[in-house]
Amino acid sequence: LQYGLMCPPHGKFGSIILYIMMLFILWGVLWAITGDEALPGGNLFALLVLWVCAVIGGAAITLIKLPPLLGMLLVGMMLRNAPYINVAKDIDQPWSLALRDIAFTVILIRAGLGLDAEALRKLKIACLRLAFISCVIECIAAAIISVLLLDFPWVFGIMLGFVLGAVSPAVIVSSMLNLHGKGYGVNKGIPTLVIAAASVDDVIAITGFSVALGIGFSTGNVMHVI
Repeated sequence: LQYGLMCPPHGKFGSIILYIMMLFILWGVLWAITGDEALPGGNLFALLVLWVCAVIGGAAITLIKLPPLLGMLLVGMMLRNAPYINVAKDIDQPWSLALRDIAFTVILIRAGLGLDAEALRKLKIACLRLAFISCVIECIAAAIISVLLLDFPWVFGIMLGFVLGAVSPAVIVSSMLNLHGKGYGVNKGIPTLVIAAASVDDVIAITGFSVALGIGFSTGNVMHVI
C-alpha cells in the first residue's frame, strides 16, 4: 500500500488513476468539440458511458474465469432494460445502426485477415458443407417448430429460423483467432475452417432473411423481390 501511494503513484493504483484521468480528458475533449452531444442525454456521452461500463464488466467477469465478452453482453442488457437507466436509450437509432454495421464489418475484416489461404484451399468443401448444411437445417427446424407451436406464417417462421440459425461472428472470430495465436489446431486448419464457415453462414442467413422479409411484405410480383 505504501508503494502504491508514493508520489507519483505506482503499481495498480497508479494505473487506475491514469485511466481515470484519461477518461475525464477524453470526455473534456468531446465536450469542447461537440458541445451538447457529450453531455448527459447526448449520443457521445451515452456511447462513452456504455463503453466504460462494458470494459469494467468484461474485466470483472474475468475474475471468475469467464470470457470478457460475456460480461460486456450482460452490462449491455442491464443498461438497456434496467428501469430508470436511460444511458443506452439515449443513443439515436441511426447512430446505433451505423455502429452495428461498422462493428460487423470490422469483425469480418479481422476474420479475412486471420485466414490461412493454404488451409482454406484444402478445406473449401468442408467449409461449404459446415456453413450451408448447419444454417439451412437450423432454419428449417426453427420454421417448422414456430409454425406448429406458435402458429406463425411460413414466411415469418423462415425469417425466425434464419435469425436463430446465424452464428455470432463476435464470439466465433475472436475465439478462433485467440486459439490460432496459441497454435491450437493450426496444423489441421481448424481455426481457418471455423472462421470461414461462420462468415459464409452469416452471409447465407442475412441473404435468406432479406429475401423472406421482402416476400413477406411485398405487394407486387414475388419474382421481382427475389
